Order: sequence, then C-alpha cells, then structure tokens
Amino acid sequence: MLRASRIEWDLHKIDHYESYNEFDWQVQWKREGDSLARYLVRIGEMTKSIKIIQWALEGILGGPYKNFEIRCFDRLKDPEWNDFEYRFISEKTLSNF
Repeated sequence: MLRASRIEWDLHKIDHYESYNEFDWQVQWKREGDSLARYLVRIGEMTKSIKIIQWALEGILGGPYKNFEIRCFDRLKDPEWNDFEYRFISEKTLSNF
C-alpha cells in the first residue's frame, strides 16, 4: 500500500536482500494511492519479478548436479487440495550470483 501512495520504498533495495543488489531493477510505485494504483504496483512487481528470475537463471553455472525429491502427503479423512507438502531439494556447488 505504501508504494501505491507516493512512497518509493522496498526492503529488497534498502537492505540489499539476498542478491537483489546484483540486478538492475527499480522499485514499482505510483502516486495516486487508490485501488487502481495498488493493482498496477502489483502487476509491475510481478513483471519485474519475472525479469529478475530470468537474470538470475542466466547467471547459474552449468555442470553436474544431484536432485532430491521429497513428497509428504497428509492422510486425513477429508483432504483438501492444499493438504500436501512438496519440496524440491537441489544440491550443487555454485557461486552466489
């Protein structure tokens, strides 16, 4: 809500969270402060996130790797669609972007 109300602030930019400072991106913000501005900020964030993911994937080194899959299913009487846990674990040595 802040970024839709003229405040150009993002924790990823301020604290240099993980390797976000390695990529060239701008904080998504609007001036209006209404629902449309909040929506447009979210759309801009998703678009920029896709771009950051693409930049990060370009920086991953190639080579051999090991993949481990772990699936845990809860056995409940009335399971819902979200009643399972899925994890993908990758083991690889590579430099931090």
